[in-house]
Amino acid sequence: MRYVCVDPAEFLYPDITDYQSGTQEIHILAVRNSYACAQVLVFHAAAGETLSVKTDGWNPELYEMVSVHVERNHGLDANNAAPHMPERIAPYDIYDCLKPCDGNIKVGENGVCAVYLSEHITKDAPVGIRHASITIGTVTIPVTVETSAVTVPDESLTMIVGYNRAKVCEYHHVEASSAAFDELDTKYLSILRRMRQNMLYCPGPTAKALGGNQWEISFDEMESFISKAMSLGYRKFNFGLGFRRSWSASAIIVNEMESMSFECYCYLAQMLPALVRFLKDRGWLDALILGIADEPNDANAMEYRALCGLVRKLAPELRLLDAMSFGPVHGAIDIWIPLNAEYQKHRTEIETFRTYGDEIWYYDCCGPRGNGTINRFMDYPLLATRYHFWASYRYHLTGYLHWAANFYQPGQDPFKQSCPEHHNADSVCYLPAGDTHIMYPGDGEPWMSVRLEAQRASAEEYEMLCKLAEKNPETADAICRSVCREFDDVDYYPKHFRAARTALIRTLEQY
Repeated sequence: MRYVCVDPAEFLYPDITDYQSGTQEIHILAVRNSYACAQVLVFHAAAGETLSVKTDGWNPELYEMVSVHVERNHGLDANNAAPHMPERIAPYDIYDCLKPCDGNIKVGENGVCAVYLSEHITKDAPVGIRHASITIGTVTIPVTVETSAVTVPDESLTMIVGYNRAKVCEYHHVEASSAAFDELDTKYLSILRRMRQNMLYCPGPTAKALGGNQWEISFDEMESFISKAMSLGYRKFNFGLGFRRSWSASAIIVNEMESMSFECYCYLAQMLPALVRFLKDRGWLDALILGIADEPNDANAMEYRALCGLVRKLAPELRLLDAMSFGPVHGAIDIWIPLNAEYQKHRTEIETFRTYGDEIWYYDCCGPRGNGTINRFMDYPLLATRYHFWASYRYHLTGYLHWAANFYQPGQDPFKQSCPEHHNADSVCYLPAGDTHIMYPGDGEPWMSVRLEAQRASAEEYEMLCKLAEKNPETADAICRSVCREFDDVDYYPKHFRAARTALIRTLEQY
């Protein structure tokens, strides 16, 4: 039996045993209020054998790494392929899923298995070096964990990744009103909080038509959801007011009505003031940021701006946001969330919004695809995910949005299918590998992905870069740009990334 220890910023594969960052020992430079992580690939073992996993001198969570299938490099061709995009030509299997381990791990039919370890380092953890080990079967691996005096600040970055409660019910076969669902719901939300997500999509109000353009408005579902989420540490919430009828149509639909209709005006004139009263009564006015209509485009830009103006008239207290490409909707909202490639292309124009008092975040989704721009796809290097919030620091973007934490598409088995068919209004496409999820519906519980862990670590590094920038902005900028220069210009050599992270921590130690 043989093994290789691989930097957790690099993907593992069941059919690859040689890695850029591969070593025979584990060395971890950890910071407080974070996690000390490592991963080990075991190979040339007896197929089907069960190996015990034991640690000595440290106490990490243990995860069996579960391989999932990438069936194709959808959306990449000769016109947009770039170095590392794709990292591998599909089909292949990749260790993206993390299944909690009870201390035993089963070797696959190919004689390979993998273990992920993650030890929580508390804010008051002792500073210093520990010499430890991990034993997998008959192999004992030396481990050195150095805990730095640096403490990761609590999150200042806003992060929202779409969590779908209906998929919890569907994939775990539970009823929405059951105790079993409530327990699963808490586990899913807790995993996203581990990732430092602090904002959620929430249910909107429910409305009952009474006739004569009168409405009975209820916020019960919204109140229940927000109350529970706040108890778990979430602080911001969003729901979308309307949605496009078609990508080529001007109409925006609100509660099954055209947004510019008289009937919709009457609805909004009742619902929006009631929403503001509800939020004020509970002290939540600053917690909710309203979406108007996701991803406005040239076709519906005029109606979008008119709807924003109507909301401003009826509920001027509410802040507005939406994800979008660059388009003719300037002046309409408070928080701009451009696609990362669009931000880079139109940076001068978008930064003008900040000049006049607006906030700038960014998002990615099924695009951008290729052309060197980072995204969290499974056919990109794991560092493409890890650099997400280094890029946020680089451009001073204070929030991030992605549509999907667990938005599995109809009929999709996320363990076997990574590129499902997707319907959005009148558009039908196939999604790139991993766009639909960063969590897996495990046996009776959600399972994390290594991409989720990479995103969590990236969010922590964002906070450390910001903390260093308060003391020494020139050095913080230099460290960031040594590996993350633009959205489409990052360093994919794991040892270079690790050197930049080490320089960040060592510099912070001086302060």
